[in-house]
Amino acid sequence: MTLNNVAWRATATLATATVALLTSSCATSAQVEGGDTTGSTVSIVKPLVPVKKYVRPELTAERPLLIVYPSPAASVPSSGSFIIGSTYPAHGVTINGQNVLVNKEGFFAHVITLNRGKNQFDLRVSNGEGNQIYSQSLDVQREKARQSLSADSFEFAKDSFEPKDDRGVNVGEIIEFAVRATPGAQVQVILGKKHIALSPINKRKNATATKLPGAAINRGMEAAYGQMFQRHAAAPDLYIGLYRVETGDIFEQEHPRFVLQKAGQSITTAGAAAITVLRQPQIARTAHDQTITRVAPDLARLTPLPQGVRLLVDGYQGENIRCRYTPSKHIWIKREDLDFEESGSPAPEAVARTIMVKQDAYGESLVIPLSQRLPFLIEQNLKPNHLTVKVYGVSADTDWVYQAPADSGNSHLIENVSWKQPEDHVYQIDVDLRGPRQWGYFADFDENNLNIHIKNAPRIKFPAAVSSTEPGNSDASPGPRLEGLSVCIDPGHGGKETGAIGPSAIREAEINLAIALKLRDLLKADGATVFMTREDDSDVSLNDRVDFAKSKKVDLLISVHNNALPDGRDPVKEHGTSTYWYHPQSQELARALKNGEAKALSFPDIGARYQNLALCRPTNMQAVLVEVGFVSNPDEYAQLISAAGQSKAAQGVLNGLLYYFGRN
Repeated sequence: MTLNNVAWRATATLATATVALLTSSCATSAQVEGGDTTGSTVSIVKPLVPVKKYVRPELTAERPLLIVYPSPAASVPSSGSFIIGSTYPAHGVTINGQNVLVNKEGFFAHVITLNRGKNQFDLRVSNGEGNQIYSQSLDVQREKARQSLSADSFEFAKDSFEPKDDRGVNVGEIIEFAVRATPGAQVQVILGKKHIALSPINKRKNATATKLPGAAINRGMEAAYGQMFQRHAAAPDLYIGLYRVETGDIFEQEHPRFVLQKAGQSITTAGAAAITVLRQPQIARTAHDQTITRVAPDLARLTPLPQGVRLLVDGYQGENIRCRYTPSKHIWIKREDLDFEESGSPAPEAVARTIMVKQDAYGESLVIPLSQRLPFLIEQNLKPNHLTVKVYGVSADTDWVYQAPADSGNSHLIENVSWKQPEDHVYQIDVDLRGPRQWGYFADFDENNLNIHIKNAPRIKFPAAVSSTEPGNSDASPGPRLEGLSVCIDPGHGGKETGAIGPSAIREAEINLAIALKLRDLLKADGATVFMTREDDSDVSLNDRVDFAKSKKVDLLISVHNNALPDGRDPVKEHGTSTYWYHPQSQELARALKNGEAKALSFPDIGARYQNLALCRPTNMQAVLVEVGFVSNPDEYAQLISAAGQSKAAQGVLNGLLYYFGRN
């Protein structure tokens, strides 16, 4: 897995000859179509995208040093980084005269500090007798500081005008204007007939900090793997101002004009963005299933919507369309994901009168009949075991909740269903579920019926005793412990997506596949049905991986990865096993798999963590991404590329599953 580190792409040029190859552990098996037979394997059947074969060169006597990171073409944003590479075992390495810690396999990761601009490092290799046998220089670029305009200048900084995108706004909304311009000047924005004064942000920071220490505005902070660092200093040339759209404002594709004045001089420049005050809302429909919805343009996701959901549109920002759920609740959808209706279309509103519960092969479905497809949000809670569904644009007239499926007389998954109207046009259904766990859910429309599908628990059979075949041994041993469980294994990356690259230039994609194939064999031996998103070095998109798992209606989705650090961190000190989950239903499984991995490999346990990852986002099944170890750490990498280490990693996942299902 690559975390905020663009230079972890294919930067390798050499590899050590002493590293065991992955040939045996990366053997591929035929891709087949088929059913869900116990212990079987099914993988994605699709045309493979031709990929240029990756050639891993070797260390030579003439060049006994491999540097895989950083890339000479990269620009590092932070004040620190690291040099990762390898040499022959028993050889020594120095960087700018400082001894580098090289492990017994010849792998190393050395932390460096960086000044702005070009930094030059002198790397030298010595043999076992301490004689220098090779040297090379390495230039590492750290991005230059953002240059503020001089107080002696008289100008606007190019491309600094905000807002940058066209905006469609309503009365009462606040627009923030910003620009970088000559310090010590007067700056204003003219919008139509309105004049908006802008003031320097550094003066606001100083004034705020004087009154409220620690509350100063800081726009130069960024995050690296969960920790903050100062990327840019405060800009003394940044001017900011706000304007609230008033009732009488009539802006139609109005471009704000930025005015700079100083010492009797004045210049005016029009911003690229156009402002329009919207007088009437529009109606749009989602153009396809799994339409992405966000809390703000290009920010965090909310519950995706099926095709044909009708939405009230009341604003836009560039290609991001603002859709109103309620007057105080908006979501944003890309313009390309919407089809706009003609003016005069009826409002997206309906009345809910009946709720029904049905059974199907997936589990049980909560059915809410509506007169049209309307947007919704689903929230999951585990303590208590509960789903909350909010449907927007709906008024309640519910007098019937039919909860007993006709074929069984009882609901096995749903304990209770209730509704309420917490605010106008918001219909909330509370679903109390039986049992301590949730195994998956998804929502769709059948005609205009909103269906909330809730997944059955895996039907794992209790193992039967199997007599030993050893002569003279009458002891009984348990049969397959996971028979009835279906699992989709996703070896992360592949093809042109190399993932992170370790000290000897072996790609994360290779390591992920090797572990995943061993895990596949272990799961099959224990009776599970296994589906693979890839079984060779092929390109498979993130969407295809998720869609494949959904189509097979698996119980679990496990994505196998290995980690790497971004610039500004220490790969020698920061490493270990971690797992990632997105929905609460997967948190307990993530802990179990992480515990199994950490124990099997004796890697540090760095936690089961929440993260917004594509392979963790599907709700249809429990989904966990496993970061077995760090390829940026020399010692963990040495284990991860060995057949023994890969077997331990696969066994660790199996052990976690057995514990999770009480089969250990």
